[in-house]
Amino acid sequence: MALRLQDRVPLFANSARVDLRPVEPSRPCGGRMKGFALLHLVEWSKERYGAAALGAWHQTLEPKLQDITKPSALTSVGWVPVELYFAAVQHLITTQHGGDLRQAIDVGYTMASRDIGAFFRSVMRFTTPPTVLSLSGRFWRSYFDFGSMVVAKTSSGTADVEVRDWPLLAEVAFHELAGSFIAWMEASKGKDVRITRFDLTSPMVLSFAVQWS
Repeated sequence: MALRLQDRVPLFANSARVDLRPVEPSRPCGGRMKGFALLHLVEWSKERYGAAALGAWHQTLEPKLQDITKPSALTSVGWVPVELYFAAVQHLITTQHGGDLRQAIDVGYTMASRDIGAFFRSVMRFTTPPTVLSLSGRFWRSYFDFGSMVVAKTSSGTADVEVRDWPLLAEVAFHELAGSFIAWMEASKGKDVRITRFDLTSPMVLSFAVQWS
């Protein structure tokens, strides 16, 4: 029997004992991400939970942030503060899933599956997980203007991967990243993809160990 998505991700570890906080859009970390992620989240949330779900979140933002997150203001290729996307995910987890942060794994997987465009998808049909990992820097820059994803070690069917220089110290963001990472691996020829280590090993390094068949 195939494992549920959340069963393929271990419990989050914070071995560095970093002080984690909820996402707060009024305290920006300086990082930005492409607007398509938030656009897709708004569309998916409307389909699954109804328009009021993120409409209520939008009303909690200060006026200048409300202005840049209006549907008419958001663009797929424009940059928005990274807090906005993850604050929206956090709001859905709080209001729709009782605050269970592991639900963000499913959100990340769903959003990444939508975000992988037709070009990437057609290319990745002919790639293997190691190839995807070797190209991870390019994929990363399609999402974020900060940090990097680095392959520290790879062997047959396994890899150690680090997300470095990640400034948003919120657990909901780490769970979302775990889900999106699995989606990228599965878009190639990776099967039975699972994460076996999920650990914040320093204030700005999230460490994954991943395996596949």
